[in-house]
Amino acid sequence: MCLTIPAKILEIKDNNKAVADFNGKKEEVDIELVKDIKKGDYALISNSFIIKKVLADEAEKILKILNKP
Repeated sequence: MCLTIPAKILEIKDNNKAVADFNGKKEEVDIELVKDIKKGDYALISNSFIIKKVLADEAEKILKILNKP
């Protein structure tokens, strides 16, 4: 089973790529599947592909659950 985690989009590049922030770790991701993504959005990412845009409050709830000690 895979866990899809939300990340904040920091930058959109010209080649269908974006830079995403995974709780402080930056990673390049593919935006081909979700074209309406923009800087500042939150998205669910799996295997370096954005699969769904999510609301900021939804992303923050998920991250809060994942970061519980």
